[in-house]
Amino acid sequence: MNKIALIDDDLEIRRLLDQYFVKNGFEVSDFADGESFLTEDCKQFNIVILDIGLPGMDGLEVCRKLRQNSSIPIIMLTAASDDFDRILGLELGADDYVSKPFNPRELLARVKALLRRVSVEDDTTDSRIHINHVARSVTIDSVQVELTGAEFDLLCVLHKQAGTVLTRNEIGELLRGRRTQPFDRSIDTIVSRLRQKLADYFEGEIIQSVRGKGYTLLSK
Repeated sequence: MNKIALIDDDLEIRRLLDQYFVKNGFEVSDFADGESFLTEDCKQFNIVILDIGLPGMDGLEVCRKLRQNSSIPIIMLTAASDDFDRILGLELGADDYVSKPFNPRELLARVKALLRRVSVEDDTTDSRIHINHVARSVTIDSVQVELTGAEFDLLCVLHKQAGTVLTRNEIGELLRGRRTQPFDRSIDTIVSRLRQKLADYFEGEIIQSVRGKGYTLLSK
């Protein structure tokens, strides 16, 4: 049975999600603040649902500390208008986000999808690319790769969903919190620059263009 760490200071939300996830076959441990969660051994959990607006240590700081020594999947709960915090959360290593108010069914779907994706990633033997989200650095075969901020963010997005074709709109939403404009080619430009830098480490194109669909990272 998958075990969820639910970190939110809103008691009603914790009660609602606790009942809903237990009903759907999960085990849930509730925490009202980040400090109490960080005293636990995160290895006992399969996934973390983390509210940004926590008292004391906020969710972004909890995410940063957690990513120093754990790759556990993290879904962040954000206020609908907090675009900056949402993007910062992804940069710090969160895997997904859901905006408040939300439908518990959507959150359940996101949790299941993320657990499936992590399961596939765990079966992947090729782990040449290592990303340090806190230091915002990338190494391939222990060699550090010099990337711009935009290139780093794009690699994080593609790396988290390696093997999945992402459209330009999906990449735009994950990078900037909004869809790309029809004639905006900035993402294509960043992809091209990143592809050129990765070409020194891989045979063939590690980032593949899928005609009429988008881009995918073929290997990790």
